[in-house]
Amino acid sequence: MEIGPLAQNYLTNTVGNTRYPKAKPQTDALTAVLTPYLAAASILHPAPTQTAELNQLRTALNQALSALAQMVNLLYPDDEAALLSTGLNLSKERERHTTLEAPLRFQLVDGPTPGMLCAKAKRPPHAVALKYLCTLDPTEAEIEWHVVVVVVRDGDTLLTQCKSGDKLYCKVAAVGGDTDQQPFTDVLSRIAQ
Repeated sequence: MEIGPLAQNYLTNTVGNTRYPKAKPQTDALTAVLTPYLAAASILHPAPTQTAELNQLRTALNQALSALAQMVNLLYPDDEAALLSTGLNLSKERERHTTLEAPLRFQLVDGPTPGMLCAKAKRPPHAVALKYLCTLDPTEAEIEWHVVVVVVRDGDTLLTQCKSGDKLYCKVAAVGGDTDQQPFTDVLSRIAQ
C-alpha cells in the first residue's frame, strides 16, 4: 500500500527536475496510472471486483515506476546525487563474500544405533550449506567419496552407509558465498560401533 505515496514522491521530485528534462513521457504515464490507483486504494471495504481492479492498477503503477527508474539508471548509472534527486532510495549493492572458511567444530561421534555415526559441524560465516563426504577407503580420489548430505543449517547428520566395525572417513565442506570454492575440514575417522 506504500506504492502510492512512493510514486507521488517520485513525481514530485522528477517533474521539473533539471537533470531529467526529457522525462515527460514517463512522468505523464506514471500520473495516468497513479490517479486511478489512489482512488481505488482509498476504498475502505472493497468488493472482490474492486480488489482485483486495485491489483491490476498496482501492477500498472509498478510498470510505470519501473520505466522511470530504468530511464534514470540509464542516464546516471554512477551519479548518486542524480539518482537520489528522484526521491527514491537506492538499492544497496549486494555484499560479496569471495572466500569461505572451512566448517567449524567438526566432530564424528557414535550414532544412536549400531553401525551408525553422527557428524556434527557448524556452518562458517557466509556459507549457505554444509556438504558431508564419506568413504570407507581414504585413498580413493576425492571424486569417489560419497556425498552423504547437504545440510542448510547447523546440526547433526546421521551417517548410515557403514556396518558395525567399519572405519568411516568423513570431511565436511562449506558451500556458498560468491565462489565455487568449497573449503573442507580435515578428514576425521571413526569405527562404527
